[in-house]
Formats: sequence, C-alpha cells, structure tokens
Amino acid sequence: MFELLFFLLFFLSSQCREQGPPPIDSYTFQSNVYYYDIYINESTISLPDLKPEYRILSAVYISGDLQVTLRELTSFFERFDMFLYGIRVNNTNLETLSFLKPYSVNSLDNTGKMEHKIIVKTHFAVNSIEITNNRNLKKIGIDFVYCYLCYDNIVITNNSNLNLKTECDGIIERYSTYRTISDNLVDCGCTIIGDFNKYVAKLAPSCWMLFGNVTINNQSELLILKEKMANVTRINGGLSVINTSFVDLSFLSSVEIIELNPLKSKYLASVNIQNNRNLSSLGFNAKRDGLYLTIRNNPKLCVTPQELDNLFYGISLDSDLDIDICYNNKTPSYWCDVSKFAGLKDLPDGCSDMTGDLVIDQDFDYASAYKLYGLRNIYGSLTITNSSIRKTSMFPNLHNIRSVKDDRIPLHVYNNSNLSDLFKMSQLRGMESGLAATIEDNPNLETWQLTCVVMKTRKSPVVKNNLNNCGEQTSTVVKRYDKTPLNVDVYHGLPSYPDVSIGGDSHEDPGKLNNPWDLNGTDSTGVDYVATTENNSFALKTVYLICLIIFVYLYHDS
Repeated sequence: MFELLFFLLFFLSSQCREQGPPPIDSYTFQSNVYYYDIYINESTISLPDLKPEYRILSAVYISGDLQVTLRELTSFFERFDMFLYGIRVNNTNLETLSFLKPYSVNSLDNTGKMEHKIIVKTHFAVNSIEITNNRNLKKIGIDFVYCYLCYDNIVITNNSNLNLKTECDGIIERYSTYRTISDNLVDCGCTIIGDFNKYVAKLAPSCWMLFGNVTINNQSELLILKEKMANVTRINGGLSVINTSFVDLSFLSSVEIIELNPLKSKYLASVNIQNNRNLSSLGFNAKRDGLYLTIRNNPKLCVTPQELDNLFYGISLDSDLDIDICYNNKTPSYWCDVSKFAGLKDLPDGCSDMTGDLVIDQDFDYASAYKLYGLRNIYGSLTITNSSIRKTSMFPNLHNIRSVKDDRIPLHVYNNSNLSDLFKMSQLRGMESGLAATIEDNPNLETWQLTCVVMKTRKSPVVKNNLNNCGEQTSTVVKRYDKTPLNVDVYHGLPSYPDVSIGGDSHEDPGKLNNPWDLNGTDSTGVDYVATTENNSFALKTVYLICLIIFVYLYHDS
C-alpha cells in the first residue's frame, strides 16, 4: 500500500512541476515533502536546517568543490531516502557518496520525456541518478539493494578515479537494463555493440565483464579471441558458439560465470554450442546462471562431469543436450557412471551425481539400495519397470533428471503392480528432456497434479492407466497393500548402511544379521515397518520390564 501511495504522489507531483508546495488544502499537498530543490555547491557554507517532519526531498543537485564535510552531508541526509525529482552529482571533489541512502528516486526533470503510470512506468531514456565528472570519486558507496524504488536510467560516467568493480553487482541488480556507465577508471563491464567479431577486435584490455551476447562463429579469429578475452571474467548475456572449426574453447578459460537475470532482462539469452565439427572439449569452466543451455551436433565433443557441474550451477531454465560424458583423473568422487558397473553392488558409496541410464526392475538389488540414498542428480535416465517395489523412497534426495541424449525418455515408470507412491514433491525439482516423462500401467499408483507439473519437460508427461492419473481418478479399483514379507523397500530414517554393517557375527558379511536395508516388510494391516535386531531387542526389554512390574505388584499385595 505504501508503494502504491508513493507512486501516486510521484504521478500527481509530476503533472505540475513547480518550486514550492501546492496549496495546503490541495489534494496533492503532503506535509512531509520538502517542495524545493536542494542545491549544494562550492558556495554552500552550511546545509539547510529543515523541519523534522520532512522526509521526502524534491531534486538534489550537488556540484563544485564543496566546503561542507562528509560528516555534515551524512547528518543532513540521514532521514531523507526519497527524492521526487532525482539526484545529480557532477564536477565535485567528493571521494564517496555514501552519505546518500536512497530508497526511492524518481526522474530528473530535464533528461527526457517520461510517461507515468501508477504501477508500471514506460522508459524513454530518462535519468534518475547522474554521477558524472567527479575527479576524486573513488567509490559510489550507495546501497542499491536498499534502493528498492529506484527506476529509470542511472548514469555513471567520466569519473577518472572511480573503480566500480566491487559495486557492480548491486548496480546491475537494481538497474539490470537501464544504465549508462563508461569512462571511469574501472567500469561495470563493456556493452557489446553491433557484430561481436568487429567489436572484440577493439576491446580494451581493462574490460573484465561483457554485456550482451557473445557470438562466435566461422568468422571469428582464434588469435584475437585469445588476446581480447584473456581478462574477461564475466559475461552478462548469452554465449553462442556455432559453425566453428575450433578444437576447444580455452580462449574462454578466464570466464568464471555466464549469467542473466531472466526476471529483469529485456531479452532472452542462452548458452548455445552447436555444429562445431572439430570441437573435442569445452576447455572452460564457466558457471551458467539464468540461461537456456543447448549443446548439440558436435560430433567429437566429450564433456567432463566437472564442466556439467558448472553448467548447471545456478538457475537452470532448461537444457537441450546431445553429448557424451568423459570422466578423467580430476573428476570428483561424488560423480558415478552407472554404465561402468555391473550393478548397484559395485557402485561406490557417496554418489550424488550419476551419469548413465539407471534401471530398477525385477532384478533390483535391494541390499545395495542404500547407495542411492545421497543421489541428487541423474544425467541420463531412470527406468522403473516390472519391479516389486512399493515406493521410490530409496531416492530421498533426488532433485533432477536431465537427459544428456535429448531423444531419450528421462523417466519411464511402467508395469509395476505394487508401486503405490512415486516421488515426494519436496524433493523432486524438475526434469529436462525433449521427450516426455512416461508413467503408465501401474495399477496401484496414485499420481497427483503437482507431481505431473514437476515432471513436465518441454513436453507434458504421459500419465495413463494408473490408479490415479495427475489427480484424476480413472480406475474403480480400490488401492491395495502388498503384505508379502520381506518386500524390501527403502525408507526414510533408516541408519546409513555402514552404521549397521559393522560388528555382525558373519565374517563374510559382518552386517548380515543386523541390516535393516534387508529386513523391511509390512505387517498384517499393511502398515510399513522396519524389523531389526535392535528393534526386537527393545521389544523384549519392554516385555521384560512390564512382567517385572506386574510381579512386584502381585508380590506386594500378597
């Protein structure tokens, strides 16, 4: 409500810009607004002594070699964080603007035309904050995260000693698309203008961040890319590498992150690597955040798990992959290639990221199911078919399934007569593939609407012939419970396998006699339980204690 009222105040005041307040009985009058512009320059000996009730200023203009101190400026602006007509700081001797703590800044009067709306404002190259030609300025010092209602364009130019590198994140966060920053000691990157191949040839060595799409193609020159991209650590935009003859992309090895805020950007961008006939490795470790990802039609390319880690670092909008994955001696131990092992028994402990196609069927190794407990991401596919499992609780931490071959079904669950429960929505976050997840012919399985939303790839999931299909009851069959002993599902809350596999009586399998992963079952009512020797011991102790109490009670009465 406050923001709406403040926008309304901006709208009304902008219709008639005059120095001085409107009549007190006017509907536009606000008692907490100081209706005169504030001018601070070399002739200012002391700052205005304004009444305590004022909280909002009109415009603020600061210029010249100031006589007032930073302490005086900080004290004066302490209670003012709203500016009806913008802020301009130019040609001063200031070293920092930390005394300004704006929460809301409207447009300066003389920077262009602007059409106001109550909630959404249309921009016409209008400036709200200008910081120009300040020879001593070393740091802006404004908290732009706090500047919640700061819109329009910000201009930061020709400040010869100003290093913005540590302040760029806040500025970009607030002014993601409307900003003019140039000719400072260190700018917030360089904006790509026109054809990238022509632009990069003239790129200054001091440029450390690029704004816009980096487009590399068969016209790009490798020597120029190696020279000019050597100091670029960030790309705020997309990356396209198409139709090149490059063997790798090591000229991008300095790039740490390729990012875009999809909620604030005025355009969509992606990381797109296609049709590079000689490309055998990526050769860079840039993290991707907030961009689509496409890697296809590179016949010699093999991507390492480390590179996948980075490519799926941040907000993953979607991926379209047709790649091979190559493990090497630098691959972290938490990556596991399921295709390299005969079964789960041979799979190493501690896998959190898996590549390959995981299959759960009638031969599923329940005793080794604990090895799936920490699994978070599958780069490949998951198939559950003709199994006797009732739940997928052996995957309590599974977040994503991503096809590395886009023409494969990421999740295929079919012909499981006992399966009654799929993934918990608190765990599964999404799937990425060109094909639909398919859930069919599981007569005891209920799938709910939210489940189907999360399972959506670029195509809606195929869900049919189950007890319940995406919340729609399609079967008259009553849900049944499997009461077969030792139908071993894996449940939340079980101790980790190593904790119960030590100290048994068998030397060949020390955990054989006390392994709850092997002894799960159901009782006669169909309620899940876990039978372990520890639980049995507790039950015996309880019975013994009750008998002892009864004996003491009877003995006392006699």
